[in-house]
Amino acid sequence: MGKRWIRRALTAELLSDAHFGSGAGGAGVDALVSRDRHGRPVIWASHVEGVLRDAARRLGGDQQAEALFGRPGGDYKRRDRQRAIFTSLYTTIDPGSRIWRSAARQSFDNRAPRDETLRVIEYVPRGTRFEGQVELPEDELDTLERLLAEVDALGSGRSAGAGRVRLELSECNYTEREIGQPAERLRILLKNRDPLRIAATATPDNLIPSQPFVPGRTLLGALAAWLISEAHTAEAKLLTSGEISVSDALPLPERPSSLATVEVLPAPLSLHSDKPEGFIGDVPWWARPPVVLRRCDAWRADGGLKRPEEDLFLYRSADEDEWTAFRPARRVRLRNGRPDPRQPAPSLFAVEEIVEETYFLAELHGSREVMQKLSTALRAVLVGSRWLRVGRGGAPVEVVDHAWFGVSSEENTTHGDTTHGDTDTPMLLILTSDLLVYDEYLRWRTALDETALRDLLGASVQLTRALQDSVMVRGFNGTSRLWRMPACAVRRGSVFEVRGPAVAILKARASRGEWLGERTHEGFGRFRVDAVLPGITEEAKITRRAGGVADEQEEAVASREEEVARSTKQWFEEHNALAKAGEDRKPSLSQWFDLVAELHRSQADGGEGALERRLNPATAGTRAWMHRDAKAILEKLKELDPAVRAAHAQFFVRWLRAAMRANRMEAFA
Repeated sequence: MGKRWIRRALTAELLSDAHFGSGAGGAGVDALVSRDRHGRPVIWASHVEGVLRDAARRLGGDQQAEALFGRPGGDYKRRDRQRAIFTSLYTTIDPGSRIWRSAARQSFDNRAPRDETLRVIEYVPRGTRFEGQVELPEDELDTLERLLAEVDALGSGRSAGAGRVRLELSECNYTEREIGQPAERLRILLKNRDPLRIAATATPDNLIPSQPFVPGRTLLGALAAWLISEAHTAEAKLLTSGEISVSDALPLPERPSSLATVEVLPAPLSLHSDKPEGFIGDVPWWARPPVVLRRCDAWRADGGLKRPEEDLFLYRSADEDEWTAFRPARRVRLRNGRPDPRQPAPSLFAVEEIVEETYFLAELHGSREVMQKLSTALRAVLVGSRWLRVGRGGAPVEVVDHAWFGVSSEENTTHGDTTHGDTDTPMLLILTSDLLVYDEYLRWRTALDETALRDLLGASVQLTRALQDSVMVRGFNGTSRLWRMPACAVRRGSVFEVRGPAVAILKARASRGEWLGERTHEGFGRFRVDAVLPGITEEAKITRRAGGVADEQEEAVASREEEVARSTKQWFEEHNALAKAGEDRKPSLSQWFDLVAELHRSQADGGEGALERRLNPATAGTRAWMHRDAKAILEKLKELDPAVRAAHAQFFVRWLRAAMRANRMEAFA
């Protein structure tokens, strides 16, 4: 058996302003801080690990650093994988931010700023408290505490006094769940504690794209790697040999109330939507109310429709009859790293990632005997006391819930519509995962015709029509450190309209875990059968949904934004001299951006201080606000409710910026 692992809470309290760079700028700021999915500052785990690794090198050399934080290209036999698993450090409140400006001197004895050296940097204010967790072997706890005592600063500019921090470890309280009685089918609800990176290509460019879900082969590899690290090699072989199959872990828009009846699937390729309509008028697209998107069956609708996005999914919970279309949140993050430790200078690249705290639904299937063995070995993961490491960098993923189902359980409804009808009624066979199928020459099929379907489903099936696509499947074996041979699959979401006696038995095959094609234990070949295409929005359904509480709130928000856009447009028309070039000194666009940012940061007092400093300027830099039109806008903002000042200022600056751009284009022409 492996060593005893423990989990501790890691807190960081800023003793001075800190800059945790995102690599991006905007709104007049050259360097913005990193933020999580809620827009709050975050200290990424990669930065914490890098600073602690550097401290370990100073104390004990490279050998001690590699013992705790791993070594690039390490394998499991040499124990070279990272042993301490950190989550990023998050804050539960938005502390706002501070703006620092600096410029380079002309020379050592000349304090005059050098031209084009002004830098505007956003900082997280001192006193902000971040929290995260770390999981590690118990015998490494003393080493980690020693390293944390060695670190006194995080972020950029540490040598200049920025980012002073106090790091502390404390007990981490969590409740273990009951493992339950094992059955043939295990459904697990996963949540990534940190952003997930599932590389979608083997030949990345400056941007490394990510899959919008966790493929079954990736989840299988994470489970097997965890079992191998805990010396459960026999149970790991159950996964790698195909005795247990692992489905894709598909994202969810929310945490479901019950795992028994929740359904999620990739959007069928025949689920098309209306293309955006053009519009005429002065109101820009961002000020217009949202339009309920109509989705319909491409085979039963007119042309001029749009295919579904590659990351579109359909979701239906136990208490809903209608499908909800959603796209999981993903973002692009800039990184600076050395793929090769011998590389003298770091290289800048960008990675796409699934944001943290996203829920995923996956399913494991096997005989009751092998599932009993697997559940015993995976007990720590299933009850929530240990994390899995998934994707590039091994992001921590937690099993937050699980449920067991028998093969004949009627509660499990994820395989399609239970109404089969007669054999002449056409049904829709929808692939919910990629399908690998050989042809007669042992080549991968990129499409299925009626002959190929009969080989898969039986001679009695009849193919009426199909809408399908292909996708390349690549992979990397983390144990052997070798690339897997690429394969070509029929893409998930492909739809086949079939009929015949074979259709009636497809549900039974799915309920028994008899998936289609090759490598089914890695999640390939999942399917469902429906009489009606999931996700279509009929006119009656659109009308009912428009009267719901959520949509009433959306319409109310859209109505308020439209009113703000209309009123600020009137402000701009009354004071359009602010956008024209002239001799009168007026605030620059960057000064307007600073006002908007400060109003957003000071939501508590409504930005009273920000407005007063500009209405009564006391420095040379703020004298531009004495311009007649600028002062009138400040007075209008001061008369508003403090809760809406930031929104009005932001919309006004949008109008101002658009007019300035138009004036420059006219002057250039």
